[in-house]
Amino acid sequence: MKPHFLAALLAAVSIFKPAFAEDGETFTPRPAGAQFQATQYRVYNLGSVEGGESFARAVSSDGKAAGYVSFNILGGKRPAIFERGKAPVPIFTDGRGEATGINRLREVVGWYVQGTRRQGFLWRNNTITTILSPIGGQSHAAAINNSSVVVGWYEVSPGITHAFRHQNGVTTDLGNWGGRSSQATAINAKGDIAGFREIRVNGKWVKQGVRLKANGTRQIIRPLAGFDNLVPTEINDTGDLAGSMSLNASDFPFDAAAFIVKGASSTTVTRLTPAGCCFGSVGYSLNNSRKVVGFRFDRLADPSELGWLWDVTAAQEVSLYTLPEAQAAGWYRLSEPSDINNNGVIVGQGAIRPATGGQLMRAFMLVPIPALTSPTGQAQ
Repeated sequence: MKPHFLAALLAAVSIFKPAFAEDGETFTPRPAGAQFQATQYRVYNLGSVEGGESFARAVSSDGKAAGYVSFNILGGKRPAIFERGKAPVPIFTDGRGEATGINRLREVVGWYVQGTRRQGFLWRNNTITTILSPIGGQSHAAAINNSSVVVGWYEVSPGITHAFRHQNGVTTDLGNWGGRSSQATAINAKGDIAGFREIRVNGKWVKQGVRLKANGTRQIIRPLAGFDNLVPTEINDTGDLAGSMSLNASDFPFDAAAFIVKGASSTTVTRLTPAGCCFGSVGYSLNNSRKVVGFRFDRLADPSELGWLWDVTAAQEVSLYTLPEAQAAGWYRLSEPSDINNNGVIVGQGAIRPATGGQLMRAFMLVPIPALTSPTGQAQ
């Protein structure tokens, strides 16, 4: 553990560094009507339990998904595993919770409420291991890679969190990353970790992105001018980051903007939606092909989230919420694409409106069909 005075010194020095990224870019898609390689998908409803809500938060490299299902149980919802053509499998935690990550070994991580506290967990072979805070406080497991390395955060004092790395039953405190608090949000195959630190800038606490490489090198990613906070929520195997920027002074996500940082050593932030394009946008995940999934926000719609895909390499963007294959399969809107793997499989949550009325929120999976991919699609 580093001495407390060194951590305080690092935090103080950071205040005098630029509060915002000194350079940045804005993603420019091909003009509307331009031809591009349109991906077509098979669309899967991943089901529900007792007719309740379901949400697929994460997808593994081999196409398994994890998230949550809600049904008639104390607390209302439980973490769950989803596979195409099968009923969801709830993970019966002590209280309500969600799964946030899954790997090809069918190991699942997430959180659940035990008593009054949120607890991070690792589920393996029908056994739950709780990842505990050293002070008995809150904890959260955010992601797991195929080497069974888990990352997340736990409280080290009331209201103060540190990022952690957990493997083979051993939890390692990753420190505060030069801020008051830190949280890890994602890990790639190499062991590089993404997350953020909370630091005081110009008299207020804000969040700055962090890329922690497996070799111990730490890079700080600052938001573009006009934003206070930058939170990476995914890191791919080449070290690219994706996530969202926002303002402390307004209600997220009305002011939010999705972003990507391209390159393992880069700190240059590329904004994925231009200023004034919409009520806000959120980036959730990206894959090794630099396809970012998330949503644009429309506060006048129901649901308000409009599923979106930004293909940064191909300079394309696709409105997944109006995907023809999904609408033909009975979906009203794919609202929150939350994860994408390196095969292009996308999972999330969408809305179905039965003829009998009402609205059902269900987990979905989009599986690309290479044989049906057409070079004559139209940009959305």
